[in-house]
Amino acid sequence: MKNKKIKVLLFLALFAICCATEEIVQNFSEDSFIISKIASAIDKDILSSHCKSDINSTIHNYHKHKAWAIAMYDSSVKIPQGIEYGVEFQLGNFDQCMNISATIKNDGVNIQPKYCLVDVKMDNFIVRNSAVRNNQIKNSTIIHWAVCVPSSCSNEDIVSFMKIMTGRDEIKIDPHKCQVKEEWQFSTVDIIFGITLSSFLLVVVLCTIIHIYAISTSKKRKPHQYLPFEEIVHSFSIIANLKKLGKESKDEFGLSCLNGIKAVSMFCILSGHALVFMVGGPMQNSEFFKKQLTMIQNAFLFNSPLLVDSFLLLSGFLFARLVLVEMDKRRGRINFGLLYVFRYIRLTPAYLMMIGLYSTWFIKIGDGPLWKQRISLEQERCQISWWKNLLYINNYYGNDALCMFQSWYLAADTQLFILAPLIIYPLWKCRRIGLYITGILASICTFIPFYITYTQSLDPTFMIWQDEVSDLSANNYFIYTYGKTHMRAISYIIGILIGYIAFYIHKKKIRISNQKRNLMWILSSIAGIASMYGVTLYYIPSYKYSNLESALYNSLHRLGWSIFTGWLVLGCVTSSGSLLKTFLSSHILVPISRLTYCAYLTNGFIELYLAASVRTPRYMSVFSLTGETLSHVALTFLAALILCLMFESPIHGIEKILLRRNLSQKRETKSSASDDLNDCAISTSSQTISTSEVSA
Repeated sequence: MKNKKIKVLLFLALFAICCATEEIVQNFSEDSFIISKIASAIDKDILSSHCKSDINSTIHNYHKHKAWAIAMYDSSVKIPQGIEYGVEFQLGNFDQCMNISATIKNDGVNIQPKYCLVDVKMDNFIVRNSAVRNNQIKNSTIIHWAVCVPSSCSNEDIVSFMKIMTGRDEIKIDPHKCQVKEEWQFSTVDIIFGITLSSFLLVVVLCTIIHIYAISTSKKRKPHQYLPFEEIVHSFSIIANLKKLGKESKDEFGLSCLNGIKAVSMFCILSGHALVFMVGGPMQNSEFFKKQLTMIQNAFLFNSPLLVDSFLLLSGFLFARLVLVEMDKRRGRINFGLLYVFRYIRLTPAYLMMIGLYSTWFIKIGDGPLWKQRISLEQERCQISWWKNLLYINNYYGNDALCMFQSWYLAADTQLFILAPLIIYPLWKCRRIGLYITGILASICTFIPFYITYTQSLDPTFMIWQDEVSDLSANNYFIYTYGKTHMRAISYIIGILIGYIAFYIHKKKIRISNQKRNLMWILSSIAGIASMYGVTLYYIPSYKYSNLESALYNSLHRLGWSIFTGWLVLGCVTSSGSLLKTFLSSHILVPISRLTYCAYLTNGFIELYLAASVRTPRYMSVFSLTGETLSHVALTFLAALILCLMFESPIHGIEKILLRRNLSQKRETKSSASDDLNDCAISTSSQTISTSEVSA
């Protein structure tokens, strides 16, 4: 019995050795075949002399089992895998390729490695699984094939080389898809930005230390008792600014529930952005995403761009609500020009710092197979278009080189902010005429999306297809339709109208009956659900829709969602004690709400960094996507906190100091009616400037 067991064990061991040997021989045969193909490419005399010499040297050292030559060969893709399954990115091993320079120098060989992603059209491959617009089986696809070659090989050399290696004729290389390890060169702008960033950091650290020392050595005093120097120190102090983040403001008009609406909406928007960037990057199982698109419970994520309209509505609501109160106090005299200046001063510095980061240091702080392709493109766009962003015209002018994909929102919101008094003043002066003007403008802004969508045969909304969201700033629908103010204005107009209604109810002390409230909740919920979840139909492959249906959805879904959000806002600010208002007014949501503007600014940076530094195609599942999405949101708010503490909050503090001093001086002199007008603008700006702290 014992002998039988020993024989069985010996048999199994021999069988395993034979299988392993067969696999080793097979791998050796595959490698020998590929090496022979490389030699064949060299023999055809299609390469430049320098490139040919370096490849010969690499092969020679490969046969001598030199580590660097084996690594160069090993980090390249030999045979692509999963093409039929929709795996388009064959990334090889980027880090192995880029980190072999030291080994090469030790061997006394003067060869620098270069990592390239080569676009190879693969015919006669039946691709059944891909999350692209046309859901048919494809007979060919373009894959991005990683090769690690000597840097002496030009792009033309690599194309010629790959044609022999793959047997394919349609091969291209984008210069941005090739990378070599090199020392960064710092331009004058890079140095200036670095000094500016370091200076702000130094001031924040010093002011925080001074504040800590002051806390430990002096008695507590109220803010109005601070000396000018102390006020400046507190403006830059991390401790003071962290306290401000969590401090609840005086809620004279029942607006505290807006904190919750902003926080929840921002969470969903950031989650949607994370999914868009993950879908637009390398995936192993794109059919998983294709199935998720057709599931109605996911619509709030895939249709998250609709939530951006919630912020436009909130912006219009807050501006109208607060300005109408001031107009009542001042008999309609408000210096809107001064208000625009204060808004610009408040918004622009933190925005400018992010544009500066994109234009200078962003490309230097990471790497990856897609890094140069993605980040250098963003850098070039920001270096070209930065001034358009700072003038807030980038959603119309020069949007073919859009700097920061989310920046369209600030432009649209600013343009609507400037035009808003044309609606608000008539509403205050003559309610009937104001409502008439508002109704006409709302009708026009509903018809415009219908007309444009119908005549240009556009999608019913921004659709998240894998091949179309890999670069949002190059997506035609995104840059030519999605961010246009005339396509978004309806939400802002509804916001102004809701702001006026809230003002009127508060002024006249009107009470809305429970029956009317319940009816409005039912009607607005129907409009909101249809607007948000109706998009699922357009992702179902078998569902065919006409231009008319597409145009109707495009024009009405923002109106429907604005009606829902508008009633949510109005219902909350005019009620008391409801469970919903209690939740939305929760203290824990206050700091999240106050970070929404900085989260808006930093989210693109986080998503681009993570997307461009990915090393392997991502395997998607519900749990993995949930975890990654939450991590993206957390990183965005962490970056937002840093931006807020270093730039946004300190500059806001300095602005408030200047406003207070300006206001106190004018109160002392009170020389003319124009002073009253400026006082009004200054007073209003301190309240309404928060309307811009919303995000896309």
